[in-house]
Amino acid sequence: MARWLLILFIVFVAVVSPAFGFFPGFENILNSLKNIFGSTVGIGKFLKQSVQFSFHEVRDNTPKNGGEYDFIIVGAGSAGATIASRLSEIPDLKVLLIEAGGHEKLFMDVPLSALYLQLDKNVNWDYKTEPSNDYCLGIKNRQCKVAMGRVLGGTSTINVMIAVRGNKHDYNEWAELTGDNSWSYEGMLPYFKKMENFNNDWIEYNRSYHGSGGPVHITHPNYRSVLAEAFIEAGKEIGFSSGDYNGPTQTGFHYMQTNQINGERMSSNRAYLHPAKNRKNLIVSINSHVNKVLIDPQTKTAYGVEFTKHGRKIKVTAKKEVILSAGAIASPKLLMLSGIGPKEHLETFGINVLQDLPVGKNLMDHVGNTALFCTINETVGIVTTEFLKPKNPAISDYFNKRMGPFTTLSGAESIALVNVENLKDETDSPNVEIVFASTSFVSDPLLHTIFGVHNKYWTDYFADKFGRHSWLIWPILLKPKSRGKILLRSTNPKDKPRIIPNYFSDPDDVRISIKGIRLAIELSKTRAMQRYGSQLNDRVVPGCEKYEPNSDAYWECALRTYTLTFWHHSGTCKMGHENDTSSVVNTKLQVKGIKNLRVADNSIMPNIVRAHTNIPAIAIGEKISDIIKLNYGYK
Repeated sequence: MARWLLILFIVFVAVVSPAFGFFPGFENILNSLKNIFGSTVGIGKFLKQSVQFSFHEVRDNTPKNGGEYDFIIVGAGSAGATIASRLSEIPDLKVLLIEAGGHEKLFMDVPLSALYLQLDKNVNWDYKTEPSNDYCLGIKNRQCKVAMGRVLGGTSTINVMIAVRGNKHDYNEWAELTGDNSWSYEGMLPYFKKMENFNNDWIEYNRSYHGSGGPVHITHPNYRSVLAEAFIEAGKEIGFSSGDYNGPTQTGFHYMQTNQINGERMSSNRAYLHPAKNRKNLIVSINSHVNKVLIDPQTKTAYGVEFTKHGRKIKVTAKKEVILSAGAIASPKLLMLSGIGPKEHLETFGINVLQDLPVGKNLMDHVGNTALFCTINETVGIVTTEFLKPKNPAISDYFNKRMGPFTTLSGAESIALVNVENLKDETDSPNVEIVFASTSFVSDPLLHTIFGVHNKYWTDYFADKFGRHSWLIWPILLKPKSRGKILLRSTNPKDKPRIIPNYFSDPDDVRISIKGIRLAIELSKTRAMQRYGSQLNDRVVPGCEKYEPNSDAYWECALRTYTLTFWHHSGTCKMGHENDTSSVVNTKLQVKGIKNLRVADNSIMPNIVRAHTNIPAIAIGEKISDIIKLNYGYK
């Protein structure tokens, strides 16, 4: 752990600092290191905490070739870790959980640094969308970066920890589309409560909407900047209240809720696998890449999986079921490699088609724009380079007391959920989420790199304001009509699939997104935000010079240039009723036409929910665990 911190610090001093004219000198380096830990006692404390954390991690076991289990679960992410934990509560069941990545480490659970994890390809699949001429134009190679966790806990171990369940209308829509009322909000609420240990003193909330004994701790970060308070006030200026967006009403301007415990990330690994570590019937194999599901072509029955570990192929069998929880990108890829998918597409690769299903279609994502940020004339934002200054207490506060700005969600502190077509909408049907952070691309030397912004589009639009205190405000489209697809790139299991999101292909998505941008601009002009001299960036978006400033055409160009994906990919193994030819799984998440095979992750969503998709994925895992237990006669 100490080695990692030292390497990170040296890289910053040697590489990042000179690039921006900031080099503190050797004496300041020593003072900064002393500041980080406060004393040698601080170093010892953090080393001890790191060792203690590693003791809670599940042990790695390599199954024997031909090994037999009751259930095999592929993917230890938000849903997969939940299912493995819940099924292994039954001592009679032998459960194998297979994960392509490795162990979670304590340094990964520092909230402010969450986005930096996406630079580490050991824990991030580092997917990219296919090059496009219609979106991601300001991103390197015109390919938006797609972060998905390759580690115990999956994406819940590398995401920004924003805890949002979704809107009641989303789940009621699922029930209507599938004909199964258990997927309604009323049917899902018990699982949101079951997973949750809700604890906060920032807001009033209705206890009937929250749980208190679940494994996932939901709270507010213990730091709140004056800018976040100003954002809430700005919402009140234009008529919105603030409260509990995971309660009866979602609409409004709210402080962020987060899955944290004592100022640290609460991944699905920590929540579900740590408590299950000593169960002898739960076997976990990490650094194990699943190549395909083994399916009997005569009976169309899944009976196991083949995976590669340390260069060796291993086949294991499941007496009861195989469950894919690899996510909305990898689960459809595995199905297609196993002979389940669009017939014409699979035949192109010479794959024997066992079941012709629309696998990989219906790809949805929350998409927005990174161009909106304001500089301010007071030093109240989060500027990461300032944390290295000897007199700045931020790092010391975190490593010694788990307090301060390092507990914020990469600087994100608040969200607004609004219907931009009718700001007075009383049906609680928001169509845009506005993410507010007390930082921005100009306040952190690595953020634009994390999002893949091309050097020209960084230099021409952001760079002249680097180092300024600032805040960002990103409008995110919540209910996109555009649909994309996942396709195979080859039959090689190690090759990444083709991701074609088709962002902004539906004109309504463009129209609503532009209204979201205009609302964000109006918020920057409120008295609350002007109190800090908020000034919207005055540069013209590169490539959009031919359009009249502030016109709809200009902002559409900005959307297609600084395209932002929140990595909420979903829908690619769509759930539906038995007669729905556009669906892949039924409402028990069983793959249609194939026995003993289920998919349980965000890929099953018929329509995307108005949420950051980690919490919904855990709820899906909780629900399917109960369905499976009931199916086999367990309580």
